[in-house]
Amino acid sequence: MKWVEGKWDSEFWRSLYTDSEKKFPYDTEAYGDSLGIEWGAMIGEDIALPMAYKRVMGFKSGYLPFGIQQWGPIGKSGNKSGEIFKALDQFPGFFKKVDICFHRPKDWDVKKENWHFKNYRLQRFSLIPNYELTLSNDYEKVYNGFSNQAKRNLKSSSKYELTMFEYDTPDTLIREFSERQALRYGVSKNFIDTIRQTMYHLLHIGKGAVWTVYGPGNRFQAGVFITFSGNRMTLLFSAVSDQGRESNAMTHLINELILFGCGRWEILDFEGSKEEGLARYYSGFGAQLSPYIRYQRWAIL
Repeated sequence: MKWVEGKWDSEFWRSLYTDSEKKFPYDTEAYGDSLGIEWGAMIGEDIALPMAYKRVMGFKSGYLPFGIQQWGPIGKSGNKSGEIFKALDQFPGFFKKVDICFHRPKDWDVKKENWHFKNYRLQRFSLIPNYELTLSNDYEKVYNGFSNQAKRNLKSSSKYELTMFEYDTPDTLIREFSERQALRYGVSKNFIDTIRQTMYHLLHIGKGAVWTVYGPGNRFQAGVFITFSGNRMTLLFSAVSDQGRESNAMTHLINELILFGCGRWEILDFEGSKEEGLARYYSGFGAQLSPYIRYQRWAIL
């Protein structure tokens, strides 16, 4: 394997993505380029593990950029722990710090999550929670997996005059999120700028959609940005108003997404479920824990 910075053949990257068992929206070459970052990848014959990088105090540092939850690996060998370990071990030593997240392979069996030394490098692996809902051709089957609370919320939303729209722009979501949720969650302007750029990129290539819900008086209640890749729908970004919380507009909206996705996609990825309240909310739709891996490393030599 070798470290490559943007000098691979685009068709080679596309073939690795096509051969991947899991196809996440972040793993295409165009998605990485849309973020306006410097990035490269550890590349082998059947695997590529991407990473963004920057200089910090004169040293190169590898990191996970805004707009990506988990990045790679892709390729036929991307779902094999042994190949991932080889890629991680061969990250060049000039990366004094590495802090990235990647997809969890099927055979992942790392028990230790504490810091430990390997090849003069201090490193650790952590499991980061995420929730995914398995869809089917039968909506009723999925609905039967809803919690009692989710069913009550959905029934409650029917009492309000909620209207679905599919033609809003990402700026609508950004505006509503910035006004009501950005300060609460400590979200930076850099994140907002990046996610906006990413959403417009996905709309441009036909891989994304904005769904919003309005109430009486044409007042915004809730909205999501969904991206489509392979067999999955991914909830990339969302916003909800105070009125929307009262009307359970987000539950109404997610239920509509599930209705739309059944028979079209196999997975609804709720992307970003580290907050306990969000995890509980998403699991209420029958979503199951599907963690990904965080890898941190400091190079001593």
